[in-house]
Amino acid sequence: MSARRLALGTVLRAINLAATAFASLLVMPFVVHSLGDRLYGLWALVGTFIGYYGLLDLGLTSAVNRYMAAALGSGDAVQSNRVFNTAVRLFVGIGVAVLAASAAAAGAAPWVTRNAADASLFGRVVLALGVNLALSFPVRVFIGTLNAHLRFEITAALDLLTLVVRTSLTVAVLLAGFKLLALALATLAASLPAMVLYVYFTHKNLPFLNLDRAYWSRPIARSLFAYSSFSFVAGVADILRFRVDGLVLAGFLNLAAVTHFSIASTMADYFIALVTAFTGVLGSVFSRQDGARDLGAIRRTLFFATKLSVILSTFIAFGLLAWGRAFIERWMGPGYVDAYPVLVVLTLGMMFALWQAPSVALLYGTSKHKFYALSNTVEGVANLVLSLLLVRRYGMIGVALGTVIPMSVIKLLIQPVYVCRVSGIAYWSYIGRTARTIGAALVSLAIPAWVSIRYAAPDYKSLVAVGVASAILYAVPLWFFGLTSEEADSLGRAVIPGLRRRRGVS
Repeated sequence: MSARRLALGTVLRAINLAATAFASLLVMPFVVHSLGDRLYGLWALVGTFIGYYGLLDLGLTSAVNRYMAAALGSGDAVQSNRVFNTAVRLFVGIGVAVLAASAAAAGAAPWVTRNAADASLFGRVVLALGVNLALSFPVRVFIGTLNAHLRFEITAALDLLTLVVRTSLTVAVLLAGFKLLALALATLAASLPAMVLYVYFTHKNLPFLNLDRAYWSRPIARSLFAYSSFSFVAGVADILRFRVDGLVLAGFLNLAAVTHFSIASTMADYFIALVTAFTGVLGSVFSRQDGARDLGAIRRTLFFATKLSVILSTFIAFGLLAWGRAFIERWMGPGYVDAYPVLVVLTLGMMFALWQAPSVALLYGTSKHKFYALSNTVEGVANLVLSLLLVRRYGMIGVALGTVIPMSVIKLLIQPVYVCRVSGIAYWSYIGRTARTIGAALVSLAIPAWVSIRYAAPDYKSLVAVGVASAILYAVPLWFFGLTSEEADSLGRAVIPGLRRRRGVS
């Protein structure tokens, strides 16, 4: 397992995410103003609906990644082919189910929107995006196989290709005067080139993998479903945690409120995605270490990854809190700054959760994710109930609080206890190390906070200058005082091959 390859994949995933965020933030005002609040709210509502189709995955994507990593790590070509072919057949079946669900959702459109014209448009857009999602399911096996082979740089590059094509088509469609349906068709067209290339690169890197019905294996299918059942439960819970807000707002307020809330939730989503881009490679690492029964390596990886996750998450959260209002005012306009209080609430909850991101990768990588699925379910149900109770009195803020309150309780108070138990780590040792890192991160934010208060303004040049200066002022003290010499050298050599070790570090 190459640390250099993992570092390259991690960096490229982060670059891809930064490009995605930049394109989204650049294009979103254009899309909102081209469509108007009502139509964009409908587009966001369709996106929420399509997100529900993820339930049809049944948690199999994480199962395929887990078992492909184990099979490839063991060097067993026959077992790898069995997992690969079994997964492809299962996902083709899911793709067919997605097409059927799209047709059913299109038929149910009159119950989703009150306006007859909106219902007709909703149905056609759902069908177009449903076809796109149906095609993507079998391709997930190829993506998971490349990731299990630690070729994250390939999947990141193809994601970037899709981003460029989709953004270009989106701008072209709206400039030509087309609306939602054309936007959905453009999304479908933008996905096709990468789908073909995922298949090509899988065959190129792993030529021994062949599509052959003889490799279908019922025992492997049962193993995949046994693992995926709890991933499925976690997926359902994630929908309750993150995908019901738009429906609650549409039902109790209006589509314009969905648009304003989505500004804050989009920024919070990128917060999650950026940290996940750095920690997302850990699942395969933990799976390989678990397969080798190397508990010491698992503990070292968890401690180091948690430290990096705390440092990164705390700084991103600081940026959203310190510059979020000015950014929204410059990005979307003064009429949308009511999204900032929502952003503040969401950011705090996401930060608490993302401090624990490596522990989630550990649970999935070692097949201990049953607890995570159950705790997410409790959190998701509490989110829905609290959102319904609070939206009437507090509006968008109430919905945000409904998301954050149960998330903070579970991630801060409950999840660490279980993670320490299954990994054999002393609870107070884990809490002590994490608390010291949090303290160091907060102290290192003192000067960036002063710089932000003094110089941040609703202007891109000002925000970029303050952001870069704050990042440097934050990173330098943490590099020398927040990381041990061995951690700093390991991180530096992974990112910059050939970097010399510090004197005295083994």
